[in-house]
Amino acid sequence: MSENQKGGVAQTGTGVMIVIFIVILALIAVFAVGYVEYGVLEKRLQRVEDVQAIERLQYAYNYYVEHMMKQEIIDCFSDSPDVLLDWLEGKWKGKEGVREYFDVNQVPPVEFQHQLIPSAGVITVAPDGKTAKGRWYAFGGIMMSSPGVEGAAPSVSRSFINGIYEIGYIKEDGIWKMLTVNWNIPYGVRIADGWIMPEDIAGPMLRNQSGPGGMRIEPDVPMDPNDLRYVTGYILPYHFMHPVTGKPTSEATRNVRLKPLEP
Repeated sequence: MSENQKGGVAQTGTGVMIVIFIVILALIAVFAVGYVEYGVLEKRLQRVEDVQAIERLQYAYNYYVEHMMKQEIIDCFSDSPDVLLDWLEGKWKGKEGVREYFDVNQVPPVEFQHQLIPSAGVITVAPDGKTAKGRWYAFGGIMMSSPGVEGAAPSVSRSFINGIYEIGYIKEDGIWKMLTVNWNIPYGVRIADGWIMPEDIAGPMLRNQSGPGGMRIEPDVPMDPNDLRYVTGYILPYHFMHPVTGKPTSEATRNVRLKPLEP
């Protein structure tokens, strides 16, 4: 092989090595970009999952407040010493403060109902993904019974309220919990009468007065007079476990107090 041929082979080999080196650098760059993009997507996915978990926690909390299921409410909160309930009537600090406010030894009467419908939620998760803030409207109705004067039946107050929550959340061991609650009520409306209860709806239907003007509808399965959905204080069973403890909730125990509606 001549010197020129040897030189050409050497140059060709060098060129191939350069091409291979360039290809390797390109692959490294592609993998690096892909790794960075994967990391960005992973963070975005985690942020979406965090927001969904916080929403689930907030919705569950409001369902528990509806019938003042106190232990379930308490379990929604963190064990952190920074826990704070900032109510209109004062402030309660720490998990023990929450437990003191929601005294589990005082079971509300069956007439009690405090329905708060959370809406327009704006959730902001901190950059480190460990804490978050949420702002919610909570419009709903509240019924509270009061002991009657001597010789008179207990009275029940009924009202609608429009509330605003500013709530802090914290992630502990991968689970979002409530940390702080700042509660404000811009306005409320008291109702003297006209509040229709389950018995008012079901009673006429059990007496075959199911519609105006004598209109009747025939179901495939007739009404069951033992169905507790017709009774004030009934808690429709939850299909989900508690979002913090993962345990079943106590609606069955509460519903045992109720008696079926008399036809």
